Amino acid sequence: MEWNNRSEVWTHFVMAVCGGFFGGYAIFGRMAVFGSAQTANLIEMVGDILGRNLADASLRLGALLIYAAAMVIFAVLRKKTPLNLKYLAIAVDAAAAAAAAVMPGQMDPVLALYPVFFAMSFQWCVFKGAEGYACSTIFSTNNLKQTVLSFTEYFLAGEDEQEERAKNLKKGRFFGETILFFHASVAAAYLSLRVMGLAAVWLAVCPLFIGLVMTEMQEGVIRGWTVRLVMKKAAEKTV
Repeated sequence: MEWNNRSEVWTHFVMAVCGGFFGGYAIFGRMAVFGSAQTANLIEMVGDILGRNLADASLRLGALLIYAAAMVIFAVLRKKTPLNLKYLAIAVDAAAAAAAAVMPGQMDPVLALYPVFFAMSFQWCVFKGAEGYACSTIFSTNNLKQTVLSFTEYFLAGEDEQEERAKNLKKGRFFGETILFFHASVAAAYLSLRVMGLAAVWLAVCPLFIGLVMTEMQEGVIRGWTVRLVMKKAAEKTV
């Protein structure tokens, strides 16, 4: 079964690897605080408020505001600027890895993950899926739902519904493979943390570099800048 846009799909899978690595780093390296979503953070914040632990509640409120701020910034940049936000999302992820790497191990885990909260929220807004499917690269709940439903509907469809079967099979495969790439990277994060400690977050740069290369193959922004720069330099020499 062929994808309509193979490079777009593989870029999506690579960014799922990035999301999985950051998720694994947060869970295994920062006391089970998941820096890619807000459900657990909001639940913990409610508990902190009711338990009168206002210091922890404030830290979790900060995480919420940072997560939301990334979405606001994405919306403003998309609406008001001509920037290609895929490149920016990759740069933000790399900056988050660098920032997380210098956070002390004894630091409050929520505070230490502020850069990850921002980066994962921004990545979620930018890399929203492929093949026409809305598919997260930073967590798996909806991806699991879509995988299970698609394969169930595939097996329930009759032999005379080949088009519907093919549609469900393709959808299930897409979401299922996203989950596999994501959680293979979670496993890599776990193993690297065992070996390297919190410095393992630097390894996120590897899939980010691959994502940058694949994004450039699709978008050609860096190539375009280079060509314009060379032409400008050549024009200056002829003057």
